[in-house]
Parts: sequence; C-alpha cells; structure tokens
Amino acid sequence: MHAWRIVLLPLLILMMAPAPAAAGTHRAHHKAHKERHAKGAHGLIPAGSGVVIGVLSGDTVTLRDGRVVRLAGILAPKGARRGGLGGRSMEDGGGRTAWPLAEESRQALAGLVLNRTVSLMLGGADHDRYGRVLAHLMVRDGRRQVWVQDALLRQGWVELAPHPDAPKGLAALRRAEDDARDHQRGLWSDSFYAVRNPDSAGHAQGRYTIVTGRVLDAADARDRVYLNFGADRRTDFTVEIDRRDMAAFRARHLDPLDLKDRLVEVRGWVEEHNGPMIRVTNPDQIITTDGRWPHRRPARGGKKKGEAESGGDAAATEP
Repeated sequence: MHAWRIVLLPLLILMMAPAPAAAGTHRAHHKAHKERHAKGAHGLIPAGSGVVIGVLSGDTVTLRDGRVVRLAGILAPKGARRGGLGGRSMEDGGGRTAWPLAEESRQALAGLVLNRTVSLMLGGADHDRYGRVLAHLMVRDGRRQVWVQDALLRQGWVELAPHPDAPKGLAALRRAEDDARDHQRGLWSDSFYAVRNPDSAGHAQGRYTIVTGRVLDAADARDRVYLNFGADRRTDFTVEIDRRDMAAFRARHLDPLDLKDRLVEVRGWVEEHNGPMIRVTNPDQIITTDGRWPHRRPARGGKKKGEAESGGDAAATEP
C-alpha cells in the first residue's frame, strides 16, 4: 500500500500542475480582452482618472490634482464671462451675458460627476488650445458605466460640437442629441437654441448654432470654398471652408462642392462677414439631410481630380 502511494504521488503532481497555469492563462486572456474592449469603445482610449472637485460650466470641470478638463465633443451654454482663459474669445461667447439655462446645464454636470472619481478617455488630441485636458468622462453609477457626454446630450443640457482634434465618438453622441431634440428636452425647449434656417441665421450672430437649408451654390475661390444659401452672396448666409481645412475632407474622400443643391445641416459659430457666416473646420460640422453625401474614390488610371468617381457612403459620421 505504501508503494502505491510512492508511484501515484508523481502522477498526481503531474496531473495537477497544469491547472494553475491554465487558470493564469485564462485570467491573462480575460484581462487582455477587457483592455481591448475598453480601447475599442467608440474609438476612445483610456487616459487615467481623477476626482472632480469643481464644475466650472456644463462642459468644464477641475480635478483634485489641479487639472482642468474640457469635455470633448460638446458645448454647454456660456455663463457670464470670467477671466482665466486669456480674455474674450469666440468660445467664451464674446460677451458677459449668460446664455439661457447655463446654470441648469452646470448643475446637470455637477450631479453626474462632482466629488466622484471619473475615468478620462481620449478621442484625439489630449489638450485644447487653452491647455485644458480634452477628454471624454466615464463615471460609475452602481454597476453601470455612464458616458458623461452621452448623458448630457440625451438630457438636452449641451449641444454636440465636433472638435477637429478629437473626432472619436461623434456618431454615438449625434444620436444622443437627436433624441433630445426630437423630444425637446433641456436646451431644445428654449427658443434661444432653436435650429435656424438661412434667413434667420443672422439672429444667432456671435453664438454657436445649427442652421439647416439648401446649398444654392458651391464655389472654389482660390484659398477657400464657399457654400452659399441665398441668391445675394453679399448678404445671405454662407459657409466658409479654408483651404488648410480641406485636408480633413479629402481624408474622407469628400468634396464640399458636391453639396450644391443639397439640403444640409451645419453647426458652428455664427459671425458677420457679408451676411451671417459659419466657418467650418472639419466635415463633422456638416451633415446632409436629403440622402448621402457621396464619397469620392481616389482617382486611378491618370484621371483628373474632377473626374473621380463618387461612392455611396454616408458623410459626416464616424468612419
């Protein structure tokens, strides 16, 4: 009986040895899967965490470690102008008067993140021109992970504002805003934030707004492309795209000249330049509302640029 034990002992050791290794392999595989899933969510990349100790507006918070975080992809109503960001700017609303519902928007963000640990997710550039961290925020609500930008857009307390340096996640955020607009939640119940047509775009001068209308003419004028929404280019609503910003359109095989005679929705800051005008810096500021904006396939066989064939993919959404 003793001899049996001597013979079986090595066999038992051999049979049991692989189990811990297999378990370890399984755990490593599971961890790698979780990491891949986290990095793949809407194309956002994890970038650490922090505790929110202050909410400056509906789209800006301060962390305990001193960082100021600007929430990427959205724009909240502007409060009364304050110092600290280099004086007046287009983003600050160009004045001291608070926009309607600015405090309600700030409180909505505070209710989600104040005194809580948030995860930072990058959708492109990690800082804006003011040196603030440009990030998406995730916060735990029990077992559920809440995407803060999505929640604010769905509640109607902010507007979608595509940033050329942080393009990820916009397709999902656009759907969240559409839901709030359809149900007139939050900002969308106030006429101040009403979607404008080309004739009323001038009433939103100095503000970020959405304008819908038909492009009557599209012209390439040396260093700029113009989309004209009226017969008189000196007074009617216009969209301007600088030549240096055309690279973003070409990267998606899009040409703004193809928008002639199309119904579009464009968003941005309205300024006065021979009538109301929005300067577009990236394709996500424009969507077509009457069908697809065709992609232009790269020219082949020596074809000229203007002879390139067009594709059928939808534009101004996440690739």
